[in-house]
Amino acid sequence: MLNSSMNLTFQAYTTILQKIINTTYQPGQKLSEKDLIQELQIGRTPVREAILRLRQNGLVEAIPQSGTYITKIDIEVAENARFIRESIETQVIKEAAAMNNELEFVRLNAIITNQKSFMKKKQFENFFKEDEAFHQAFYQMTGKEQAWDWLQTINMQLNRFRMLRLKADNLPWDALTNEHEKILAAVKKHEAEEAVQLVKNHLHLMLGEKEALINRFPEFFTNISEQ
Repeated sequence: MLNSSMNLTFQAYTTILQKIINTTYQPGQKLSEKDLIQELQIGRTPVREAILRLRQNGLVEAIPQSGTYITKIDIEVAENARFIRESIETQVIKEAAAMNNELEFVRLNAIITNQKSFMKKKQFENFFKEDEAFHQAFYQMTGKEQAWDWLQTINMQLNRFRMLRLKADNLPWDALTNEHEKILAAVKKHEAEEAVQLVKNHLHLMLGEKEALINRFPEFFTNISEQ
């Protein structure tokens, strides 16, 4: 019974989390416990436990005498998450560039091919998943998958921004796949310094067009730097 309850809580948590990340549930939107129970077809307790976990992750907030709301995208937290990820991923890519792993290189090429296909179809969620898979593969190659898993806990605000950016008009998706191709080519050639610089440039793009996106959706953001 306990395992069943835990599974239902996890199911509720992951479903709500995904809808927050992909902006199905928009920043600032009020969450109704009753509506969630009906939508997810899950009992009250798992939904409440899922919401509690989302509060701990900074994705929902309870406002007294008002209700529970999706938090706005915290730009300061997103920028710090990008900084931390860059600090870790540059070391990961340096290690990957010292390795020979043809099977992984084949898999990485396949991921890029998938991204191009999703790009043509404008399937932004699948494109995002493949983007994540590309970077995760280097952590797996170098035995740093626990570091990747840890990063996911601090990347939530950053990922919300990235997903919103993917949905925005006129995003140069091909620039992202082109950079993936360059990163992979540098790793395969064992050009560690080049690969590191490419990763730095690529990760800086994660918060690209920040001002334009904030101007377009000002009600979605908080902790916006004046710089």
